Amino acid sequence: MTPAEVQRLVNNLEAEVNNGGFDQYFFNSAGDEAAAAIEALEAIGAGRAAAIFRSACARFPGGMPPADRDTRQTLLTESVSPEGDAFEDDDDAFLNYEDDLAGLVAAYAERG
Repeated sequence: MTPAEVQRLVNNLEAEVNNGGFDQYFFNSAGDEAAAAIEALEAIGAGRAAAIFRSACARFPGGMPPADRDTRQTLLTESVSPEGDAFEDDDDAFLNYEDDLAGLVAAYAERG
């Protein structure tokens, strides 16, 4: 995974979750790349953030949100989070994570 891909995936995850929680991340196109975002977090050494993200992903059937946005949105609104509150604990944990994502991404880019 290139440093640019890692940065994009981590930035998209952080921006969406900070703005509207995991519900927003999964609802929007950023959620298409949830599996790759987990890989990106692991690649930079953001173990705590990756664990929180895995917990949110595990709420979907099969333990991972579908990459297809329409399918994922249907699952979100009909079964996973119909009230938009299924990820509140994960949201709180992510917003309070201790990993310095920007610093970890920069260090990953330096290692190249």
